[in-house]
Amino acid sequence: MNTLTNQDSQIFQQETKMPKSIYHQNWSKNLIRQIYCLLNSDIDPQVKIAQVLAIIGETYQVDNVVLLKIQSSVSQIYGTWGSNDRSWLESFIDQQWFTLASSSKEHQVYQFCQENVIVNDYRKVSYCEEIRSNEDLHCCILSLPLYVSHNFFGYLILQNDQSDRIFNCEEIDSLETIIDQIAIAIQQIKYQERIKKIELENKQLKSSKNNKSDYFSHVSHELRTPLAGILGLSKMLKQELYGPLNEKQKEYVNGIRVSGEHLLALVNDFLDLSKIKADKEELFLENVTVEDICLATISIIKPKADEQNIDIILKVSEQVDFCTVDQRKIKQILINLMSNAIKFTEEGSVTLQVEKVDNWLKFCVIDTGIGIKEEDQKKLFQPFQQIHSKLSRQHKGTGLGLALSRKLAQLHEGELTLTSEYGKGSCFTLELPLKLSQPNPNPIC
Repeated sequence: MNTLTNQDSQIFQQETKMPKSIYHQNWSKNLIRQIYCLLNSDIDPQVKIAQVLAIIGETYQVDNVVLLKIQSSVSQIYGTWGSNDRSWLESFIDQQWFTLASSSKEHQVYQFCQENVIVNDYRKVSYCEEIRSNEDLHCCILSLPLYVSHNFFGYLILQNDQSDRIFNCEEIDSLETIIDQIAIAIQQIKYQERIKKIELENKQLKSSKNNKSDYFSHVSHELRTPLAGILGLSKMLKQELYGPLNEKQKEYVNGIRVSGEHLLALVNDFLDLSKIKADKEELFLENVTVEDICLATISIIKPKADEQNIDIILKVSEQVDFCTVDQRKIKQILINLMSNAIKFTEEGSVTLQVEKVDNWLKFCVIDTGIGIKEEDQKKLFQPFQQIHSKLSRQHKGTGLGLALSRKLAQLHEGELTLTSEYGKGSCFTLELPLKLSQPNPNPIC
């Protein structure tokens, strides 16, 4: 390793007849290159800084090298190399050096030495008479300000027990270049700390999210049991299995049944959303005929359409045959879309149209209903958001159906979109890829 002493410098120059300025240039380049290679290696940034301080200490032949961090007028030793007498070092920094450095608004290069040493007037270097005249200080001190991302960080301090040691301009210039490299390493440490903090926060957030989803899932399961009892008893009362009911009693029983079914639908939707958000919803993929899915859907919603005199139309393109999907979840989406279409259509028809476009299968639910205003379309797929209209007040909804349907579509690597014109009807389009990129994790036997 290169070291710079007055004796070495004189011997080297005498043997090579090299001018002093050229000798310093070569020495400085080798030192900076060595530190540059170290700081650009793959080792830990904290280790890099420790090794750089060691190289500085050995090369400049000083007794201590300190990297001092200053924040809110509080000094902290960020890194150190040299003697084990840390107590003396901390005492000097706290009682003498820090008082001097903090007294100036500008962060400068300081060099402290005894008053019997002749010091040339070096550029950019400040000397302190207060420190120099201190009888207890029998050493030489050099400190240089360090900036990280243009913000003041602290000082690099070199201390030598020999009070006649003087740092010349070439040495100080080299140290200023090295300081810039140290600042990059400190920036790397800050970046790593920031990444670790973000990862920890994400982990905590995910854990909190999963705990919340697990909690709601548990609550949802607990709600289903009493609801099943309420619906079962209301059904038996409605069928008058335990004796006849008067008209008022029939009205109340029917109200209990309708409210129970509404609450059960809300619990089921909420449970499905919780599973998806907790990444616990799984797809059970199978190869099924598209027409069978459509007919099964229509058979469920047709009684409601007949009550409102709404025509149900099915249009399946000849190019459409099979698809690989989770059949139950796709039926759930289509039933929800067609039920909503019937709910918001006072007269006319609801059409289920299926066609193949490129590598996509498109299920379009088209109604001749009231349509949806543009301002309502933006919030329609958010949980617990409902359109405020006369029909929405007549037909209660959970406010979760469309949000759940979009999540289920995205789980299939597809999407659910809407086009609508207020007063002229709406078209909800379920787009599904003909081939999912993910393998079938849970095939149905």
